[in-house]
Amino acid sequence: MRTTPYFITPLAVILVGISGAMAQTETLPPPEIQATPLPSPEPPPILPAQQETIRQLIEKEIQQSRDIGDRIDDEVNDTFGWTIGLLNLLITVLIAIPIGTGFVLWWLRQSVIDRLVSNLQKQFQEETEQLVKQQLEAAVTQKLQAQIEEFEREMRQLRSDFEQRLDHLYRDAEQDKANVVQELEHLLASLGQEERVPPPIGRRLQELTDQLEELKTHNGSISFSAHDYLKEGDAFYYGQRYEEAVTSYKSAISIEPNLIEAWLGLAKTLRRSGRYTEAVAANEEVIRQQPQNPWGWFGKGYALLEMQQYEAALQAYEVAIQSDANRSTFWKHKGYALAKLHRYPEALDYLDKALRIHPDSAEAYYWKAYCYAAQHQIEMAIDHLQEAIRRRPEIRDRLNTDPDFEPIRNTDLAQRLLTVKH
Repeated sequence: MRTTPYFITPLAVILVGISGAMAQTETLPPPEIQATPLPSPEPPPILPAQQETIRQLIEKEIQQSRDIGDRIDDEVNDTFGWTIGLLNLLITVLIAIPIGTGFVLWWLRQSVIDRLVSNLQKQFQEETEQLVKQQLEAAVTQKLQAQIEEFEREMRQLRSDFEQRLDHLYRDAEQDKANVVQELEHLLASLGQEERVPPPIGRRLQELTDQLEELKTHNGSISFSAHDYLKEGDAFYYGQRYEEAVTSYKSAISIEPNLIEAWLGLAKTLRRSGRYTEAVAANEEVIRQQPQNPWGWFGKGYALLEMQQYEAALQAYEVAIQSDANRSTFWKHKGYALAKLHRYPEALDYLDKALRIHPDSAEAYYWKAYCYAAQHQIEMAIDHLQEAIRRRPEIRDRLNTDPDFEPIRNTDLAQRLLTVKH
């Protein structure tokens, strides 16, 4: 509801209305004033019609006063509305500023408090974690230290037990190895210079070398000397296990480079393997270390013979004979080289010298038979073949494939010799 800013009271409005009504109803002139003052007459009573008129006038005046008030309000609003709005806004702003400032201050205070609480909590948590961590580390370290000490005691005991057991096993393995090598030496000595190995000895050599290999595999700490490898290589050689023999001989040489027996074993094994150039090189190493070693020269001649370098082989055999003239092997191999050069009389002479030294040499008789077969002396060849077969029966099997006996293989005498039952 609009407020009326004026100062006309309702009583004044009523009085003004009554005065106007009375002025309209009085048409007569006022009575003449008596010369002698009389008492004031009472006003005549107001009639009902007059009362209604007065009431209507009063209401009209009141309505007019309201209209005037409204007009005054409109004018005031038009004139002072923006000022009042501005004042209201200003009042609102003035009221809002303390409230906003208070809210901001409250928010800043709460934020600072939260930050302080968070920092305190974080600091307390870090300090607590650090303290717990230190306590745990101390407890764990103490416990671990005790466990480590206990573990070290157990390990020392286990190591002591293991070393004792290992030492016992090592001594047993060393003893087993020594026994095997000793038996190998005994068997190899029984063969002498013969390369033909009787089956029982061959089987035993196989068993002994297998034992050595097993000792190597399951007892890695066991030590093998150059001599041990040498004997193992010899056993492999006689067992025709040439690749393994080469490995053993090279192992011996790696330990003792000047071990002549290992070089000689390596040379003959390479020759048996068909590696003639390497065999010649191995024998030359023997000769380099011992220039007058007869077996180095013999081995070189043998490899050269296999390479069909007969003249070079003859020279090497001659040096071997000069170094040791009591070796039947040297004489018969030079005789065979002479036969390959078709110098049969000289070859027979050297073979006879070999038989004088070793009368039971089956190879000497065999190669004499070759000399006679090459000269078409069939009967002499058959006689010497029979002597060779009598001393070594397996020679009969060589006649079927040996190209040296091609000239007589199809003769009646040779066929009868080949068909003789074993």
